[in-house]
Amino acid sequence: MAVALADQIQGPGWRQPRKAARVVAVLCALLAAATVFVLFDRFGIVGESKPERQLIAAVDLRIGNPAGAAERGEALARADLEQGLLQLQTLGPDKPDAAKARRLKQRYGIVWVHKAGEATPLAQAFVDGYNRVMQAEIERRHGRELLDALLRGEHGGPLRQEKAS
Repeated sequence: MAVALADQIQGPGWRQPRKAARVVAVLCALLAAATVFVLFDRFGIVGESKPERQLIAAVDLRIGNPAGAAERGEALARADLEQGLLQLQTLGPDKPDAAKARRLKQRYGIVWVHKAGEATPLAQAFVDGYNRVMQAEIERRHGRELLDALLRGEHGGPLRQEKAS
């Protein structure tokens, strides 16, 4: 009924297709949709948020990597040296000989620290890193002969020979 009324008022030519107006309307709609998608992408609304790969790698290195444990051992050894402590650490059930360890402390100021428990790869890497720094300082202060004797086990606790260098 509204169309019949419009035909009488406007005349029969008012319903002719206006191609240019439709083209403009379609282009405006496409431009608006593209603008919305660009804004969503810019503000991070579209897409999944994934953590950066560097963050994941940093966490993995700190938690379960023996190289990271060795670095922490070396850092602790340097901090102990700054405080004036000269210590060597051992792991496992074999406890250092108490009498030899006491003589070593009296003569050279070197203390054996024994950590009882299971020698896991991470714990062993930590102790090896710690001892590596301390062995270098022992060699600097007291000479290579004492370090070799320590590595052979002549002055208390056992150290592994292959980790000395």
